[in-house]
Amino acid sequence: MDVQDLRLEDNDRLLRAKVETEEDLWALYATIRPGDVVFSRTSRELRGDGGGSRRKAMTLGVRVKELEYQPFTNRLRIRGVIEASPKELDLVGQHHTLSIEPGMDLAIRREDRWRAEDLAELRRLSEGATYRALVVAVDDEEYAMALVRGSGVQELAEKDLRLPGKDQPEERERVQSSAMSEIARQVRRAIAEHGVHHLIVAGPAHWKEDLAALLRDLEGSGVRMLVDSTSYGGIKGIYEVLRRDVVKEVLRDAILMEELEVMDRINSIAARDPDLLVYSLDGVEEAVLHGAAEEIVVDSGLIRSPDAETSQRTLQLLDEARRTRTKITVLESKHPELRVWISSFGGIVAVLRYRMRRE
Repeated sequence: MDVQDLRLEDNDRLLRAKVETEEDLWALYATIRPGDVVFSRTSRELRGDGGGSRRKAMTLGVRVKELEYQPFTNRLRIRGVIEASPKELDLVGQHHTLSIEPGMDLAIRREDRWRAEDLAELRRLSEGATYRALVVAVDDEEYAMALVRGSGVQELAEKDLRLPGKDQPEERERVQSSAMSEIARQVRRAIAEHGVHHLIVAGPAHWKEDLAALLRDLEGSGVRMLVDSTSYGGIKGIYEVLRRDVVKEVLRDAILMEELEVMDRINSIAARDPDLLVYSLDGVEEAVLHGAAEEIVVDSGLIRSPDAETSQRTLQLLDEARRTRTKITVLESKHPELRVWISSFGGIVAVLRYRMRRE
């Protein structure tokens, strides 16, 4: 998605975009919400007067009820009720599923208009700032390892274990131990190569625990490990993990880690050179007005404030900041330390490009 070519129309209610990459599909999945109306080319089976049917290409507008991202098939499915269709077909009110793939154009209508933080998140995700987790699934027959990102899944390894039969317990134990050690070595290499901080070890029975035991020391080096039960190892086990909420939980944890890193960085600037920070809506507005704001960190609660004036003022500030190429981070996590920290700045803080003269 060309993030510079996102077009807003109809008083900021309609967003037009072209899907170009897997990252774009993930960005749309994370941004589109139930109630939005998505317009896209699609096809639908139509019954003829003679009782036969044919598939016809058309453009439909579907009010979103549910989204499903399918990373293995590189496809975003959007289910809902048809709200706009060719008049002669009379399809309004019927259910339909849009299948969005790279190369397609679409438009998304949002009744309460597209806000600055929505577009910021869409741009950030489509530019590839996605979170990564390594998933390993193992059982007594096979194992597989995959790198899971918001944008999709990259298979890194798959192999049959070929264990001796249970009638050879000593040899089976020896081969199993050797296989587990080799899998653990591959996991370590993948973590180092891809810069992964989240690991999911999955499998049935004792298999996941046996492998996890060989990797416990990683937790002391900044890798967060989650052990999950699945019915299978191998690629089937990877699929099983992806169908659950466990990956979303890991990615949410990654977002929290990123936000805590932002907090630490701002605190470091405050300790080193406090004159490079301004805070509160008044202070940040002045910095943005003078083109002095390099980065803004804002509490999502300020954007969604029940006070309409505060919410609108914040949105206008962020819109203006974007025009001056100011980096914007919207804090979404409910972590108590983050909430207290950003509240101490009045909900918003900016890092300056240069020191401003203070009255």
